[in-house]
Amino acid sequence: MNDNTQDTIINGIVEGDDIIIKAFYKKHLPQVTNYVVTNSGSITDAEDIFQDAMVFVYQKLKSDTLQLNCSLGTYIYSVSKNMWRNSLRKNRKMVISDDVLIISGVDEGHIVEEIHEKERNTLYQKYFMKLGEGCRGILELFFLGFSMKEIATQKEYTEKYARKKKFECKKKLMAMVEDDPIYEELKASSK
Repeated sequence: MNDNTQDTIINGIVEGDDIIIKAFYKKHLPQVTNYVVTNSGSITDAEDIFQDAMVFVYQKLKSDTLQLNCSLGTYIYSVSKNMWRNSLRKNRKMVISDDVLIISGVDEGHIVEEIHEKERNTLYQKYFMKLGEGCRGILELFFLGFSMKEIATQKEYTEKYARKKKFECKKKLMAMVEDDPIYEELKASSK
């Protein structure tokens, strides 16, 4: 595939061009479907994984953080494969067949780490939203880089109370995150 065609596909995906996206799906979904179905999945599972991979790549394209060393189709296949492996691991199923297909130019370790990072962020956001408004407010300011003195002033607390409150909120957030079974899986997979 020449660079002009690849650029056209990338621009089409970013702009939401239905014709380009449908053509991309038609060309690359069968390969992902074959992999997923061969490895304890269904056609619906394959479609879901492919869609998740497309959203992942779309977000990277929109934020201009995707660096390709291969074709976009190869990259999507690799992302899909890693997402399916993660799904199987979460559900404790075995990967029956690993493709004979050798993909050159794809850093699967990097892709897996990006997927894990996205899962960690999703997990933290899930429980962050379950915190009370007071805790969310303090932690938001803290994560934005405000000093404890600035947080105390904004919240009309003493600096000592703001520190104590931040500690309690952070502890509560971490306890909720660590109680989630996904946390253990993410922790184990990062070793």
